Amino acid sequence: MAENLTAPNFNRRWNPPQVSKFAEKARLIGWYLRETGIWCETTDSERHFTVRSIHEMMKSTAFVAAAMSLASRQLDHVERQQRPVTLELYQYTIQLLLRQHAVKSDASMLAACTLLCVYEMMASEVHEWRRHLKGCAGHLQAKGWNGSANGIVKSCFWAFPRIDVWAAFVSEKTTLIPTDFWLDDMSIESVAAKGDVDEYCNLANLIFAKIVNLRATGYHATAVRSLWDELQTWYHLRPQSVVCGNTFHHTGCILLLQTGILPVAMGTPFLEETVSPLFVAGTVFSSGPGARGLDHNIPSGRSSGRAEITSVADVEDLYSTEKILLLKHLARIERESGWKTSDHAATLRTLWGLE
Repeated sequence: MAENLTAPNFNRRWNPPQVSKFAEKARLIGWYLRETGIWCETTDSERHFTVRSIHEMMKSTAFVAAAMSLASRQLDHVERQQRPVTLELYQYTIQLLLRQHAVKSDASMLAACTLLCVYEMMASEVHEWRRHLKGCAGHLQAKGWNGSANGIVKSCFWAFPRIDVWAAFVSEKTTLIPTDFWLDDMSIESVAAKGDVDEYCNLANLIFAKIVNLRATGYHATAVRSLWDELQTWYHLRPQSVVCGNTFHHTGCILLLQTGILPVAMGTPFLEETVSPLFVAGTVFSSGPGARGLDHNIPSGRSSGRAEITSVADVEDLYSTEKILLLKHLARIERESGWKTSDHAATLRTLWGLE
């Protein structure tokens, strides 16, 4: 059940939540830096959320409150308790953001809003994610900031569409920001030539978003074939380290093959390479913010993987041992990272006839 994220009463003046001791504030900030902050750095090797830009961001009251609320939310789950300060920090951050005029808001406000999007993903259903996503989308478009920006803005932008694309998929809608806004240079060959792994990984997110948008508006043969070609070009030129990009590639291939528009022969090499449905289902678990808190050798329960487990794992020929392995992994994701997976696990058990 979703956490009760009751909106604050803005008819009265809110004071900052009283984190009882300085040591508790330090614990929350430390947990953010070591754990929850790195969830937004999947394709940010410079680590702006926790290292490169953190000193500047910590000057913002809204960012500090958002960072502490996210850390407190995960600690509540890990320690199996619900402390009032977690919701208070969340509501206080919202108040600070709403007080800020959109024209005057800066990168620190965008970063705070991004952290609240992650908070919502941990605590709520998809319609609640999109509430904060709309705020981020409006902020980015008003400022003209996209994935070709620099610094913390670029890091915020690419954290945003990883959430947006799965929210769009689940709700069968288009992404909040049109894909033609995402990048100044969308050429796969051009980005590959630069040798920047982060940027190349982000291209896979972009192509996958195009597929999700096409799914929402209706598949047609020309677009399906074009996107298939884009995915295969991306895959053939990819560096070996693009783990999160591979996730979008595999899931995108499945969605396009499921349309029935592509000739069977086109999908044969992809299916032969992945070999097992477990490979594809497992790969999807490695696509969002929480992975670095888990073993790198095991696909993780990050935000984007959380959303679409059932779409790729609902296959008839999974062996019983593979089904149990996936269900155990889902339980571990929720236990260790705080990302809710029990509802998806229940869906899979029903689909597989296990309950």
